[in-house]
Amino acid sequence: MDTAQREEQKGGEAARRDRAAAAQDGGAEFRELFVSLVDPAGILDMKRCGETARRMREAAARSGYRSGVRMSFLLADIFADAGDIVDRPVEDGALHHTTFAHREIITRLYDTANSYRAGGTGEPVGELEELRKRVAVLRSEADACRAELAAADPPGSGLVKFDTLFRGKICKDVIKKGIEEVRERHKADGEDPIFPPERKTLEEVFARCDEPMWSSAEMLDWERGKGPPEGYELVRVKDG
Repeated sequence: MDTAQREEQKGGEAARRDRAAAAQDGGAEFRELFVSLVDPAGILDMKRCGETARRMREAAARSGYRSGVRMSFLLADIFADAGDIVDRPVEDGALHHTTFAHREIITRLYDTANSYRAGGTGEPVGELEELRKRVAVLRSEADACRAELAAADPPGSGLVKFDTLFRGKICKDVIKKGIEEVRERHKADGEDPIFPPERKTLEEVFARCDEPMWSSAEMLDWERGKGPPEGYELVRVKDG
């Protein structure tokens, strides 16, 4: 091998090392941005999330990280559909769809983000594809609900009791308020408000979202001795 060939070989090896380093740096940036998405309140800001997905795609493309590019496109689609739901007024009947969309997104992203924080390198392409389909369905259902309520007489008369309490508000603002209250409790306990010590905490928050809700009028009737709302019963505990 002559000098020119050796120099060419060294140049090729250096280029491969540079590409490997770029891929590693791009992957690290991608994972860092992914973790930043898992903010229980911020995930409802779809404009912010869409911008983060764009930055993730750029980082992945620079480094030749094909799976990262694919995940970024999927996330962009997810945030676009979810953004159309969460920014609707409660009168459009999208409050429950906002709750479900937020829960689907945050729970699907949470495990991967937590793994990335610990140095993991997972690539949940399949999970994100399923999530994209699910959020697209929620958007379709929200559209149908809006059309149904628009045809109601009077408009919005088909809202459930819980929804009527929040007339005049945007769906994401209702959900965000409750999440911020949970985060403040974590802060007061000295815990990470975004990644609390136990995943169970997050699951319990969403489990409560599935419980039947009652109106303020029903709560007042209960206080006045007329009994609990329909479907509930009083249970006496040891401490009274």
